[in-house]
Amino acid sequence: MKDFFQLQRNIQLRILMTFIGVLCYFTAGSSMTIYYNQYLGKAITGFLLILAALVSFFVGMWAGHFSDQHGRKQTMIIGMSANILGASLVALSNSPIFFNPWTTFFGFVISSFGYGFFNSGAEAMLVDITTPENRKIVYSLGYWVLNLAAAIGAGLSGLLFRNHFFVLLLLILAGSIINFLITAFLITETFDPTKKHEHREVNIIKAYAQVWKDKTFMLYLLASLFISMTFHQTGYFIPIHLSNSFVTTRILGIEIYGQRMLTVMEIGNTVCVILFLTLVRKWTSKWQNKTGFAVGAILMGIGWTLSLLSNSFIFELVAVLINVAGELIFVPFGQSLRADLMNPEQVGTYTGAFSVVDPISSVFCGLLVSSSVFYADWGMGLIMILITIFAILPGLQAIGRYERKTV
Repeated sequence: MKDFFQLQRNIQLRILMTFIGVLCYFTAGSSMTIYYNQYLGKAITGFLLILAALVSFFVGMWAGHFSDQHGRKQTMIIGMSANILGASLVALSNSPIFFNPWTTFFGFVISSFGYGFFNSGAEAMLVDITTPENRKIVYSLGYWVLNLAAAIGAGLSGLLFRNHFFVLLLLILAGSIINFLITAFLITETFDPTKKHEHREVNIIKAYAQVWKDKTFMLYLLASLFISMTFHQTGYFIPIHLSNSFVTTRILGIEIYGQRMLTVMEIGNTVCVILFLTLVRKWTSKWQNKTGFAVGAILMGIGWTLSLLSNSFIFELVAVLINVAGELIFVPFGQSLRADLMNPEQVGTYTGAFSVVDPISSVFCGLLVSSSVFYADWGMGLIMILITIFAILPGLQAIGRYERKTV
């Protein structure tokens, strides 16, 4: 908490907005797949999820470049305005006077557009006002707050999603309005595009072409793509593995089957992040970037590989503890390095380029799940080892190039 109050005011507000936004979203938004499946069917649900991922892909790139042209605050305000519009449509579509699952989906698409626009400006702003010296602290605090908010939001979802869905949607709308007011009246602009006109590329294609030519950043982006696939495993192959292979057991009289084991693993991960992230960040503060990046990635890879190759409660628990140890080490290094590698005069565009990582890694994870009928758990364990290697090699090369350039 001492670290938080020593930060610049915009950073404090950004972390507060993360807490509000994530908490409200996880009350209902994170469970919308259940809603779509119930009212629209599996086939249409899959199509809608792909469409939402494509929206995130294109919006992130557009918004990143937009923030370099018009400033961070204007980008954030546009994003939050769209978020409010989308949240209002979702709430109206599930109100006592009107119900329509299709307008609910389109409301969430509008909200996704708004969030993508807002997040690109907000991430670029965070890079503007942080330094290589304090980024590990800032990103660690942000990640800690994100996990805390997600845990509280998921708890509220479990209690209220089935019988009080409309109330949760009103909570999402309220959170969007609060974050809009914070952005409009408390956040200050951190980037004046008129002062960067000499190096500012107006054409979006040419702007991103300049990013693609940055070999150091592109190597790190490639590494981050595979790291993101590691983080996505609890939403893709791990649940299938647990559902198909986990041996049901009893702990303190409670039956633990596949789905419950996944819940135990997710709760354990979140609790460890909340309790130990600050401690691990301080413990590793003197480590070299290469060491923190590699050790964290290796432990995450070992954890999920062990999980895929085991089917008992003890080994799955050990696997998630190894994984979260790697996560605690990796996050401060990984996120601060991403900011360090950006050209300070094109931060928005670089942020937009990085926004493609999550949707692309999601597509790859989905393809691995679809093709898993050919290689099952052992094959996926081997693939997880390869994913870890493909993350570490370009990552270390990018860090080495950056450090030589810095020296």
